[in-house]
Amino acid sequence: MRPVLYALMLSLVLVPLLSVRAQDPFSGFQTAINDLTQSIIEILNMLKESALSIGRVLAGTLVALGVVLWASDIFSYKGKRLILAGIILLILMELIP
Repeated sequence: MRPVLYALMLSLVLVPLLSVRAQDPFSGFQTAINDLTQSIIEILNMLKESALSIGRVLAGTLVALGVVLWASDIFSYKGKRLILAGIILLILMELIP
């Protein structure tokens, strides 16, 4: 996983910088920096959305597992705690924009 991540980061840095014209090395520097920052912002937004969707699924799973444990009276105390933890996680996931 790390070599892929390193290659992605290297391509994000090198591609905008290599696209600068050879005659004037500073002519496209501002656009290269803007492209790089836009790429980084898009990657961070994608990671945030992925984390939010994983958190929502995890919260639903915690609530469902807690209901099963609480209703079957196998581990009713643990079930109540899982339900509460799932609800709190779901609320936190909805508060994050």
